[in-house]
Amino acid sequence: MGFIPGKRGDNMFLGLDIGGTFTDGVVVADGKIVTMVKTPTTKENLLQCILTVVDKMVEDTGSKAFERIALSTTIVTNAIVEGKIDQVGLCIMPGPGMNINDILPVAPYILSGYIDHRGREMAQPNKEEVLSACRHFSSCDVFVVSGKFAVRNPCFELAVTDWIQGEVSPIHISTGGKVSGSLNFLRRTNSAYYNGVVWRHFNAFATAVEEALKMRGIYSPVFVLKADGGTLPLSVARNYPVEAIFTGPAASTIGIMGMNGDAAVSGISLDIGGTTTDIALWQKGRPILAKEGAAVAGHGTGVQGFRLKSVGIGGDSLAFWENHVLKVGPMRHGPAMAAGGPKPTVTDAMVAAGFIDFGDRALAVKAMKLLALQGQSPEEMASQVVDKAVNGICQSIANLLEEQAAEPLYHVEEIIYETKFVLENIIGVGGGAAGLVPLVAKKLGISYTLPENGRVANAFGAAVARPTLDITLRADTAEGYYTVAELGIKNRLPRGKFSLQNAYELAEKHLAELAQKNGIFIDETQIIQSEEFNMVRGFTTVGKIMTCRLQVKPGVLQYGKEELC
Repeated sequence: MGFIPGKRGDNMFLGLDIGGTFTDGVVVADGKIVTMVKTPTTKENLLQCILTVVDKMVEDTGSKAFERIALSTTIVTNAIVEGKIDQVGLCIMPGPGMNINDILPVAPYILSGYIDHRGREMAQPNKEEVLSACRHFSSCDVFVVSGKFAVRNPCFELAVTDWIQGEVSPIHISTGGKVSGSLNFLRRTNSAYYNGVVWRHFNAFATAVEEALKMRGIYSPVFVLKADGGTLPLSVARNYPVEAIFTGPAASTIGIMGMNGDAAVSGISLDIGGTTTDIALWQKGRPILAKEGAAVAGHGTGVQGFRLKSVGIGGDSLAFWENHVLKVGPMRHGPAMAAGGPKPTVTDAMVAAGFIDFGDRALAVKAMKLLALQGQSPEEMASQVVDKAVNGICQSIANLLEEQAAEPLYHVEEIIYETKFVLENIIGVGGGAAGLVPLVAKKLGISYTLPENGRVANAFGAAVARPTLDITLRADTAEGYYTVAELGIKNRLPRGKFSLQNAYELAEKHLAELAQKNGIFIDETQIIQSEEFNMVRGFTTVGKIMTCRLQVKPGVLQYGKEELC
C-alpha cells in the first residue's frame, strides 16, 4: 500500500541521523519526541550504530510497529570526500560546438549522436563506437551515459544504454536524463557521474540496513532523506543515491521547520556537530533553495538542495599550532579531552573558558595548558581557541551571504519582486550549539534561538520529513510531442490546443503515476519551474515550447497527517 500517514495504529515515526561523530535516533508520535538516543558513530561498523539506536527505540516504546523509518546518512558524502568511489565508464554525447576538455570530474569517452535543442535527431549514435567504449572501460562494471538535450528526447541515451547492456551487462547504468531533469548538460552529466560512482556503496548500505531490520523483525517502510529535505523510499533511492548527498544539513533544516516556531524570520541556522558546522539560509520562515543545484567536489549538479555551506569546525575539532599559527579543525582526533579524548578541542576550550558545563573541567583545563604558549594561562588560551572557532564560523556565514547576494536573476519577476536577504536571527541546533551559537550571535550583533531538543534536530527532521518526488515535463507544440526526462518517455501531445495549464495537468498525471508506483502519498504538489516560449518562423508564431517541473511538496509530517510547511 505504500506510505500513507496515519494508516498504522501506532502512528510513530523513527528517524535516524548517522553523522560523522554521533548517530542519533528519535521516535516521534503526534508531533512530539517520545524518546531519543545519541551514540558514537563507529565508521567501521555503521550497522552496529543503527542497531544500537533501533534496539533502544524498541525498548523505550515497547513496539516494533513504526509507521516508517527515515534515514539521514553521510554514506554518499563521505564516499566522495574520502575518495572511496568507483571508477565508472562515462560515455557522453555532447554534440557539435561544445568544448568539454577538463570540465568534467573524469575524462569521458565521447560518442557520436546529436539531439538538437528542439529534441530532433540530427545525427545517429554509432554502435561500433559504443562497443569500443566498452572495451576502453573493460575494468568498469558501472557505466554512465549522458547526452546533450536528452531531456528533450531520451532515445539516444536509451539506445546507447541498451548497446552497453547487451555487450558487457554492467551491474548498473546511470543515464543523465533519468537522474536529473535539468536542461543544463554539464550539471546533468555531473549528477549522473556521481550517481554512478557511489551506486555500489549506497546499495551495499541499503541492503545491510534492510537485512538488519529484518533480523530484528521490523518491517516498516524505510525512507532516505534527500538534499531538498524530502524523502525517497529506500527502494527508489537505490537507483538515485546522488539524491542522498548533503542529507545531514537537510535533516537539520527540516527538523527546525518542525520544532521551532521562531524560524519564521529571515536568518540563518547553524547545525554545530562534532566535526562540522552546517549553515543554511532562511527567508520568511522557509529555507532558501540553491537555484542552480548542489555542488559536489566543486562540480555543479542538477540535484536540488538548500542554500548551504559547511565549515570544518565543530565541538570535537582539533585545536593545534602549525607554523606558529593557531588552527582549529577541520581534523577530528576523537572526543574532547574533557570527555576522555586524546587532544585539545574546541569543546575543551569552551569548558575551560566557562561557556559550557560538560565533562571533566580539570581535563579541559589540562588540554588548554598543553596548548598554551609560555606565560599564557589556560583560560587565556581557551578564549583564543573559542575566538578562532567563532571567527571561522562568522567568515563562512559572510561568504555564504556574499554568494547569495551574487546569485544571478534569470526571470523578469525575480528582478521586479526581488527581496533582499536580511540577517535577523540565528537558530542553533546540534551538540555544539549551546556553547558556540550565543558567541556567534554576539559577534554578529543579532539575536539567537536554541530550540528545545535541538541536539537531535537532524534525527527529528528525518523522522518527520515528507516523502517527495519530482518530474520535468517539456512540451513542443510545433513538433507535437512532450517528454518526461525522469521517466525516459517521449509521447505525442493530445489533439487540439495545448496550453501551459494543460502541461501542468499532464505533469500531475505522470507524477501521480510515479508516486503510486513508488508507494508515495500525494497531499499537495508544487511547481518549481515553469517556462513558456513562442516559436516564431518568419513573422508567424508556429508553436510554443513549455517546461513544467513539478514535485510532491516537501514538508513536515505531524499528528498522523501531513502538515504543510
